[in-house]
Amino acid sequence: MASAKMNTSYSELTGIVATEIGWTPPVRYLLRRARILDLIKRETKGSLLEVGCGAGALLCDFTRLGFSAQGLETSTAAREMGSALAELSSSTHQIHGESSSEWNNTFDILCAFDVLEHIEDDRSALGTWLEWLAPHGRLIISVPAHRSRWGDGDVWAGHWRRYDRQDITNLITSQGLRITHIECYGFPLANTTEWLGNRIYRDLIRRRAHRDKAQSTATSGTDRHVYGKAARYISSFPASTCLRMAMAVQYAARKTDWGSGYLIAAARR
Repeated sequence: MASAKMNTSYSELTGIVATEIGWTPPVRYLLRRARILDLIKRETKGSLLEVGCGAGALLCDFTRLGFSAQGLETSTAAREMGSALAELSSSTHQIHGESSSEWNNTFDILCAFDVLEHIEDDRSALGTWLEWLAPHGRLIISVPAHRSRWGDGDVWAGHWRRYDRQDITNLITSQGLRITHIECYGFPLANTTEWLGNRIYRDLIRRRAHRDKAQSTATSGTDRHVYGKAARYISSFPASTCLRMAMAVQYAARKTDWGSGYLIAAARR
C-alpha cells in the first residue's frame, strides 16, 4: 500500500495518508490541521458535527480523540472517498448527505473548516448551523484570510470571498456569539504554497472553464491530483522535518495577521 511507504514522521503529521484512494493532504491542510487539533484537544469530549467535511480526514482525528463525531457533506464523490478513508483508518464516524430536523440543539461542538467562503449567503448559513448547536455548545471554524490575497486558487475552489479579520469577527458576533479564540495560521509556508499554487490553478481554470462555483466547491475537497504528484517529495524525511519546523513557526506567529487563514472558536453569550 502507498501509505506503508510513507515515513513515520510524515504519517504522524498527517494522521492519515491515503494516496491509494486518491486523497493526499496539501500542505495548507496539514498546517491548519495542526492548529485545529491543538485547539480542539482542550474541549470537553462530546458530540461533534463537522459541516462540509469533504473526505472526512479530520473526522478520523476527532473520533480518535474521543469525540462522537459526524459529518455533513453534500458532494457524493467526497462521501464515497470518506467511506474508504474511514474504513482505512478504522474510524466509526458517519458522513451524512443532508441535514436532519433532529439535529436542532444537539451538538456540543460544530465545526466548519474553510466552508463559509463557498457559500454566497454566509450569514444565513451560519445561522442555520447555530440552530444545530446545543445551548452550551461551541463553534469552531476556519476561513481563508485577507481580501487582498484573492487569487486563482480561490476561483478554482469556488470561493465567494476571503475574509479580513474584522469581516469574520463581525459575522460571528452578529449571531450572538462571543469569540473565545482567534488566530491567523499558516505563516510563512502556507503563504508561499498559496502563492505558488495560484500559478498552477490559473492553468487548471483555463482547462475547466465550464465549471460553476457549485461544481468547483463539490470537487475542492477531493481533487488532489496536483498534491498527489508531490506526495513522495513531501513525505521524505527532510521535508517532514521542515514541515515540523513550519508548524513551530506558525504557532509562534499565530497572534499576528501574517498567515493565510483564520481559526476561530466562539460560544454563545
